[in-house]
Amino acid sequence: MSALETSPELRGTSAVDNSLKGPVLFLLISGAKWLILASILGYLVSWKSHNPGFLNGCELLTIGRVQAAYTTAFLYGFGCNISFAIGLWLIARLSGTPIGHGLVLILASICWNLALTVGLVGILMGHLNAFEFLELPSYVAPPLFISSLVFSIWGILCFKNRTNEITYAAEWYLVAAFLAFPWINLATKTMLFIKPSSGVVQALIASWFANNFLWLWFGSLAIAALYYLVPKLLSKAVLSYNLAILGFVLLIFVGSWMGAARLVGGPFPAWVITSGIAASITMVAFFVITGINFFGTLWRNRKSHSENGILLFVWFSSLALLISGLLTAFISLRGVAEVTQFTIFLDAHRFLIFYGVFSMAAFAVVYYMLPRLLERDWPMEFMICSHFWLAFVGTILLVVPLTLGGWQQGAAMLDATVPFSEVVRHTSYWMVGRSVAWIFLSLGHLGFIMHLFVMLKPECGACFEELTRIDSEKVEGTEV
Repeated sequence: MSALETSPELRGTSAVDNSLKGPVLFLLISGAKWLILASILGYLVSWKSHNPGFLNGCELLTIGRVQAAYTTAFLYGFGCNISFAIGLWLIARLSGTPIGHGLVLILASICWNLALTVGLVGILMGHLNAFEFLELPSYVAPPLFISSLVFSIWGILCFKNRTNEITYAAEWYLVAAFLAFPWINLATKTMLFIKPSSGVVQALIASWFANNFLWLWFGSLAIAALYYLVPKLLSKAVLSYNLAILGFVLLIFVGSWMGAARLVGGPFPAWVITSGIAASITMVAFFVITGINFFGTLWRNRKSHSENGILLFVWFSSLALLISGLLTAFISLRGVAEVTQFTIFLDAHRFLIFYGVFSMAAFAVVYYMLPRLLERDWPMEFMICSHFWLAFVGTILLVVPLTLGGWQQGAAMLDATVPFSEVVRHTSYWMVGRSVAWIFLSLGHLGFIMHLFVMLKPECGACFEELTRIDSEKVEGTEV
């Protein structure tokens, strides 16, 4: 028996883990399946971006549809399934409260993934919307909203019924995420699809949603994960923890306005754009605070990074959070936005937020959570470090070329002497780096998924044995 299985922490939280085992494992398996599909679609999008004729004869695989399908599979399939899993586990652990009615959560998970599958098929059939991160057909919105509402209600009720007297910073961000996700979805889809707003207001609403989807949902969950994991893994308090409340207030009340900065040069009142720019610059304080709390704490204990694969994910997520935050303020400036708008620079920035910040933190939570949930260690711990280095190399190979290429692309488009065909030709060279990056990312994902299923295989057998034992006891009881 390992030290993990006999630790006081595991014995004291077994009721919490047992209450969530079924829903969390179902969500993790679902997220892993979507990650496979997203990896395939991501590579296909990257390849088609510099080889536009590839599979262009198939209507289902045109670049617009494949791009929308990739975004949906990556963000809603992998991202949201993992978010629900780690969000519920973290808030239950921190609250010290088991989550009841796990069957309802499993049914909500099934509903979410079935609706998402129908929506993905609809996208490939051409039934997609034109707004960023909102490409899913409108007819799958109701089941997706109901499912997300179930997860949010369960998470908030768990916090409300907490038995721990102390409320931690991670819990603030978890509650904010569970409140924000159904709210931003309902408000956006009401104003865009149910009772559509007129004219350019739709662009403002879509930009507001995209910003809050990345920061209030995925960003809040990533920050909650970091506030939970950093002190746990290092066995040391976070630096300047007293600043955490200020960072939380800034994200909630200022961060939600940053989306307007993306509309620089658009037909909007000057105060709308200025409010977005001001919010983005003010949020630098938030990113400095989180940088001190996470990256500063990790830097003080940097000797332990190479010894712990989970800490490598946490380290990269913390650094990506700081860099992506400073980039958010930088690209909000009017002079910079004129260059980076409508370029692949923004693709690099969004990928850094979702993958570099959120996904890296989510992988760290999964690697930390499953041994405690299943009461056994990972069978091949070297695979954790292998996954990290493949993801690290893939992220760098994707973000750096797209950032440099995006700046060159924007500068060329502003130069009237450069033909647009030349802009496209030179930009396609930078896209090759993204295709190479997806090879590394896909190998990392494949290793993660194989390791996950090796870890879960004994659990599936144990569940079957448990069900068999219960059935035999019932038969014996009937005979008596």
